[in-house]
Amino acid sequence: MLGELPSWLDLQFAKTAAGILAIVALIILVIAIFMVRSIAVRVIVVVLLGASVVGLLHYRQTLEHCDKTGCECKFFSENLKGGGCASGVQSR
Repeated sequence: MLGELPSWLDLQFAKTAAGILAIVALIILVIAIFMVRSIAVRVIVVVLLGASVVGLLHYRQTLEHCDKTGCECKFFSENLKGGGCASGVQSR
């Protein structure tokens, strides 16, 4: 059941989307900390959103590094072209 990624999903879009999702998650985290009264729910929200933000920022950093140094970046096992192709540098 493998499909192809849509044509509009390029490397720059994936980097921007990861950054925006991280910012949105941080805003939700702050809202949850001040609006939720239950300590248990606060802890769960902080852990889940914290892990999500760290994962998104790591993914964004990986895409950025790949864009600078390589020709292809993997996203759901599909290739996204990086800017490193223009400089003639190729990576596997």
